[in-house]
Amino acid sequence: MKSTDARFAFFLGFICLLVRPGFAQTAQSEVESIRKEMEQLRRDYEKRLEILDQRLKKLEPAQTAAIQTNVFPAGTRTNGVMALTNAASANRDATLPFRRDTETRERSISQQRDRMIRERMEHVLTEFVDIEGYFRAGFGRDNVGGPQPPFQAPGALAKYRLGNETENYGELIAGKNWFPTNYFVAQPNGPLDTSTNGPIARTQLRLAFFDPYANYGSGDTFQTTLPEVWAEVGDVVPGQPSLKFWAGNRFYRRHDIHIMDFYFLNMSGGGGGFEDLQVPFGKMAVAWLGSAQQSSIFRDLQQPDTVNKAGFSKQNVDLSLYDITMPLGKGEFALVYANEGGGRDANGRRAPNSDGGALTFIHTHEKFIDENGFNKFSLQLGFGAAKTFTSGFETLATAAGNFIDADDPHSWRFRATEQFVVQPSEHFSIGPAFVYQYTDYRDFLGQRHWLSSGVRPIIHFTKHFSLAFEGGVDY
Repeated sequence: MKSTDARFAFFLGFICLLVRPGFAQTAQSEVESIRKEMEQLRRDYEKRLEILDQRLKKLEPAQTAAIQTNVFPAGTRTNGVMALTNAASANRDATLPFRRDTETRERSISQQRDRMIRERMEHVLTEFVDIEGYFRAGFGRDNVGGPQPPFQAPGALAKYRLGNETENYGELIAGKNWFPTNYFVAQPNGPLDTSTNGPIARTQLRLAFFDPYANYGSGDTFQTTLPEVWAEVGDVVPGQPSLKFWAGNRFYRRHDIHIMDFYFLNMSGGGGGFEDLQVPFGKMAVAWLGSAQQSSIFRDLQQPDTVNKAGFSKQNVDLSLYDITMPLGKGEFALVYANEGGGRDANGRRAPNSDGGALTFIHTHEKFIDENGFNKFSLQLGFGAAKTFTSGFETLATAAGNFIDADDPHSWRFRATEQFVVQPSEHFSIGPAFVYQYTDYRDFLGQRHWLSSGVRPIIHFTKHFSLAFEGGVDY
């Protein structure tokens, strides 16, 4: 028995020696095959992700429109629903290679995951609060160590900005769009429920901060104002989804020349109205806007009284027609009626009451010369209280302080502006501006011409780093 067992063990060992190399080669071949298969799966997965990324980039404009921060364009609801549906679909496509649909439990989990993602997206769209801001800061002194003064021609209504803004200034804006309940409703399967209708509202708050260089670093002259607190509601009139009604204090249909920070049309103020009413040739807006301020009444050039102040008030009715198709671009007309009154000061003096009208025409040519360029040209004519082309008042700066320049009922103004911005090459852009204004004040200020011309060239080293220069002349 022992001899037989030994022979059997020897025979079995010999067979194993013969089989082992072949077995090792087979295992190594299978490992290599699995490795190649995993590499192919990885490449396929990366390619699928690249395709999905391209799809998501195409969907971004629709999703942005759904949470637009400042307006409610026609089709906001449709764009939002499409963005939500397509994003949920893209999520399913991305996770599809990893799902095991043969298992009931896995199918249930996949559907629950889809629902949770869609509900999370609904929450983002409905609870989204946009926070925006702007600030500029610096430091400047004059040649004898005093505070840096701005260079602005006497009588000019604006100045050039670059290196000539002698204050730290900032704005903080918080806004929110309010959607009706179930505006975005996710279903476990299938498309979103789009049957829910209702108004869309928006509220906006803007804080402004001002700290002049004259008292740099001190809180004594630091100012905080609230230039915007307003709300609007849209999608309330059948057949007019873009029409919105608003009330509050807001920046209203402002047009500016950026390099001068000059708002040549600025009806900002407190009031209410409607905007974006679709008419056959464009859009229409109507608003009532008011402004009020305390000021001494300027009567004496030699010894102005800065103590006894009176209240000034102004009411404006603004009718705007815009997005009017014209040769080479779009046109806008703004017609304003204004009524201005002044109270009595401690000495019983009173500024003259005034009313008047103004007409503004603005032509905007988008994609001027290049894809990102634009050209904006305006003509304005105003009389009496409306000649300022603003909802408020003009001020007169003197050695004794600033005074409201009350509008004479027979005063009038003409103004023309021209500006454009072009980028003829990747590394260079330029923005010139021109202003001509003639005013007949019909008081001690007499007749005045204002002529301004300036330009801002910019060298773009990269997409994120540029060097700007600026020069301007005021007469």
